[in-house]
Amino acid sequence: MDFPINGRLFLFLILLLISATFSGSETAFFSIDKVLLKKLKQEAGSAAKRVVKLLKHQRRFLITILIGNTFVNVTAASLAAMIVLDFCTERGLSPQLAIGINVILATFLILVIGEIAPKFLGVKNPEKLAKALSPFLLLVYYILLPLSFFFDKLLAFLTKVFHFKEHDKERLLDVEEFHTLLEIGEEQGALEEDEKEMLHSIFEFGDTSVREIMIPRTDVVCIPDDITFSELIHVIKTKRHTRIPVYSETIDSIQGILNAKDLLPLMSQSTESIKILDLVRPPIYVPESKKIDDLLRLFQKQSQHMAIVVDEYGGTSGIVTLEDIIEEIVGEIHDEYDNEPSLFRKLDDKTYLVSAKIDIASLNDHLEMQVPESDEYDTLGGFILEQIGALPHEKESIRYENYLFTMDKVEKNRIVLVKVSFEPEVVPSAGA
Repeated sequence: MDFPINGRLFLFLILLLISATFSGSETAFFSIDKVLLKKLKQEAGSAAKRVVKLLKHQRRFLITILIGNTFVNVTAASLAAMIVLDFCTERGLSPQLAIGINVILATFLILVIGEIAPKFLGVKNPEKLAKALSPFLLLVYYILLPLSFFFDKLLAFLTKVFHFKEHDKERLLDVEEFHTLLEIGEEQGALEEDEKEMLHSIFEFGDTSVREIMIPRTDVVCIPDDITFSELIHVIKTKRHTRIPVYSETIDSIQGILNAKDLLPLMSQSTESIKILDLVRPPIYVPESKKIDDLLRLFQKQSQHMAIVVDEYGGTSGIVTLEDIIEEIVGEIHDEYDNEPSLFRKLDDKTYLVSAKIDIASLNDHLEMQVPESDEYDTLGGFILEQIGALPHEKESIRYENYLFTMDKVEKNRIVLVKVSFEPEVVPSAGA
C-alpha cells in the first residue's frame, strides 16, 4: 500500500516553505548596506517603504525572524517525526528505524530547503528578495510584536547588566577597508585603473608631506631683486611661469612671489623706475614636514598658489604650488607650454631611460621594480647617491640586485638621467 500524501505531509511542506522565507529574509534584509538603504528611502514604491520600515528597528526585527523561524523549524521537525513514524508503523518497521529515518530526512530537508538555499538567494539578490517578502514579514512583525518587544527589552537589560558592548551601527569603514573595496571594484569592472588610482590618492592625501611633492631647490626658477624689467620679461617668456620667487642675494632669502599678471598694466608705461620688490606679494613659508591637506586649506584661506618650503635651518628647500597638490590626486597636468621630457622612456625590452627626479614609488610601479623606499631619499637620484656615497660620473654604473643603473647625464653636481637595465647576475656553475 502506497503512503498517501495526507494533510500532515502538506502542512510539513508549508512549514518548510515558511522556514525558507524566514531564513532567506534574514540574509536578504541584513545584506542591505547603508548605500542601498538610502536608495530605498528615496524610492516611492510601497515595497521599498516596507523594507525601510522593517529595518528601522533592526534588533527587534531580527528577534521576530528568529522567533518565527525557530517555532516553524521545531514544528516541522515534530510533524516530520509523526509522518515517518506512521509510515514505518504501517509497514511493520521498528520505531528505532523510524527515528533514524526522521533524523536524516528532516535534517536534510530543513537544512537544504529551509536554510542553505534561501540564504544563498538572499545573498545574491538582497533587494529583490527583501521587497518580495516584505508584506508577509510585516504581518508577522506586527503579530509577534509583543513577544519581540519583550525579548528586545530583556536583551537590552542583559547587555547592560553584563556590560556587553554593542556593535556601533554607525561605524564608518576604515582606510584599509576602503582600499579593499576599491580593489574589488576594479576586479569587477566597476572602476577603471585611473579611477582607482585617483581614489587611492585621495585616501593617502592626508599622509603626504610637502617634501614628497615639492619642486627641489635645484629646479626652482627664481630671480634676483635687482633684475631689470627687460630681463624679467625675458625670463617670463622663456620659462613661461606665471609665478616666480624673488630673492635678495641668495635663494635662501626669498623676498616675495612675483605674479606675471601684475606686470600687464605696466607694459605701456616707462619701466626704468620700476622696482621689482614693489610688485611682489608676501610669500608663504611652510616646513618640509607640513601635510599637503593642511597646505591646501592654507592656500584656500589666503588665496595663494605658491609656498616657499624651508628646511630645519631656515634655508630654502624648494617650492610647492597648488598645481603640485592637485596633481597628487588627478596625476600630471600638462598645459600647452609644458615641454619637459617624460620621466621615463623605453629604449628596448630590458632598458629604460629614466629621469633621476622620478620618485621611488613611481619607479617601482611603472617598471615593476622593488627599489626600497627610505626617509633618506625620495627619488632615483637620491637612491643612487645613498648607494655609492658620492656624486657619480657620466657613464658610471652601479648594480642593485638584477638591475644596472648607468649615469646617462650628470651636470652641475647632480644626476639628470639614468639608464636602467634589467641584467640578472650570472652565477658561475660549480664546474667552471
